[in-house]
Amino acid sequence: MTTLDKVVAASPLGVRVRVPLRLGSVTTRGVETPPAELGLSASAVNRAWTAVEALYRTGLHPGMSLVVRHRGQVVIDRAIGHQRLDSDELMTTDVPACLFSCSKSVTALIIHGLAESGTLDLDDRVAKYIPEFAQNGKQDVTIRALLTHRAGLAKLPFHNPDPSFLFDTEAVLETLYAAPLSNAGRQGYHAATAGYLLGEVARRASGRDLPDLLRTIITDPLDIPNLTFGVPDERRDQVALSYSTGPKRLPPVTSLLKRLLGVSPEIIAPELNTDLGMSTVIPAVNVFASAHDANRIFEMLRSGGTWNGRQVLASETVAQAIVPAGPLVFDDTLPAPIRFSPGFMLGERIASLYGFGTPSAFGHLGFMNIVCWADPSRELSVAFINTGKSASPESFMGMFAVTSAISAAFPVVD
Repeated sequence: MTTLDKVVAASPLGVRVRVPLRLGSVTTRGVETPPAELGLSASAVNRAWTAVEALYRTGLHPGMSLVVRHRGQVVIDRAIGHQRLDSDELMTTDVPACLFSCSKSVTALIIHGLAESGTLDLDDRVAKYIPEFAQNGKQDVTIRALLTHRAGLAKLPFHNPDPSFLFDTEAVLETLYAAPLSNAGRQGYHAATAGYLLGEVARRASGRDLPDLLRTIITDPLDIPNLTFGVPDERRDQVALSYSTGPKRLPPVTSLLKRLLGVSPEIIAPELNTDLGMSTVIPAVNVFASAHDANRIFEMLRSGGTWNGRQVLASETVAQAIVPAGPLVFDDTLPAPIRFSPGFMLGERIASLYGFGTPSAFGHLGFMNIVCWADPSRELSVAFINTGKSASPESFMGMFAVTSAISAAFPVVD
């Protein structure tokens, strides 16, 4: 199958994958525990996968992968589509892809690991580690404020830069050091800014670079060596690529994304596919992981910091990481009603990213349609990764249909 066969680039619909009539030809499946063995409804679990298939049929996602655990057992281990538009290689749950903003949770856990070891404290001022940051009223901004999107630096302070500027970490940091606060004291989602600063705090506080900290705090204890910031040269042909799909101009969504990211949203995915995008550490954006890798992190968190009998993070550290930073408020920059903890987007009693009735859930959204989360009340952990980056309403609705079906299939445990 050629790229031309797979993709339709017809304006105004934009790039869409040509979907086969029979999805079995593009579906892969791992070893799954039968739902009945865990007291679950097989039909309800199947409805969750049917929702995934419906989202794939929109043609907005070249590759999708889903791993769901309940009580530690893998109940769904499936992928659909292709790793790349120019390849016949099918997507699998072991193929890494860029997590986009789900990377924020990984970086947050590095910070929590450093706090657990006494290297830093979440309530330390950022300027304690980065004196240059104490300009234009930022001297009292704390690490916790960065993690909870209350630091007042929601937007990148420049307009229409060359996209490669985002990969010049030193230049971005210098710009952030000089920038004034834009929404001090209010919750405003930090799409990229906090990540650069948290990475620099971690580096200066520990004397080690972020990839090294990632290995020692997360990937070595969890045995997930292919979860990395960016991708090493020797593995770049083994990861799924992400693509801008669907309509390119959908105000106000595309305008909002451009304001948050500093560049037009349709160029983000192609830039992260480049060698420069894969070789730069961007703490809030470019962690690459498979669905199995990401699920293992959230299963560890669901289990109070343990994995395979090993204490990866102290239970107190996990509790600190998921405690609400405040009440449900209308975010200044998303804009949407949402609560944050120091590192995660939280679920709600009525509805949230994770479906209906999910007040115990915590996780993160990645560029509109990647969702990874844990819900201790359901003994549930989920990693849902997609490689299509679309602002189309049908993508949003399809994603919410998937997360809602998953939560509905796993009742709250008494």
